[in-house]
Amino acid sequence: MKPVLSQVSKLDNVKSFDLPLSTCQDRCMYFDVRKEVRKLTRKKIKGSCYTKNNPRLRFKKKVLKFIRNLKLIRSNRFVKVLTKEILKDNCRKFRFFSSGQVENLEQLIKVLQVCKICHMVNFAIMVNSDIILCQLIQSGYKIPKNANLLLSNYEPNKKTPEFMKNYLIESNIGVTQTTLKNKLATCEASKVKNGTCGTCEKCYYDKDIWFKIHGRYNEKRVLDLDYNNYK
Repeated sequence: MKPVLSQVSKLDNVKSFDLPLSTCQDRCMYFDVRKEVRKLTRKKIKGSCYTKNNPRLRFKKKVLKFIRNLKLIRSNRFVKVLTKEILKDNCRKFRFFSSGQVENLEQLIKVLQVCKICHMVNFAIMVNSDIILCQLIQSGYKIPKNANLLLSNYEPNKKTPEFMKNYLIESNIGVTQTTLKNKLATCEASKVKNGTCGTCEKCYYDKDIWFKIHGRYNEKRVLDLDYNNYK
């Protein structure tokens, strides 16, 4: 069988299951620039999505792997295949998703089923769809204790609304957001150039995480993206 797992070097080579950006880009302001900003600035502004801007992830092998993974998570083989791959790899920590996200509630429940079976592994699961997470809450499905399910704020440099954060945390779902300010960031690896996780495992238990926006050009891109700068 062709490989389905990825290895994320920035996360100290933690294994992950990733999907194409087509699964998350439509509602994500990291990926694309709003038309209103383009008209006001008359500039070509590039999005700040790390996956989109990473040339290594555009290699043919990577692209084909993400496409295979999408077919897998849409199939009834997903839970069996992924459970086997994670256990075979003897993972202690695992991440869903460093690229892409689930497309619907059915796929999210499949992911949580894998977490439940692999009960000795700690999971970090990041998705940007508040709709799917609210559907999960309404379904009454119980999140396994070893899974830290997090809503990723799809707007750069913005705090998750307090009412939304409180609603999710009451249901054992956390939030992540990004900031341009060092003092707000709780992820130490994002504050320094070429930072890595080391012994930090906040993504696997913390319910309110702030990442510092990093990367050579991303601070300028995020500032250019902010519609409020042009009102």
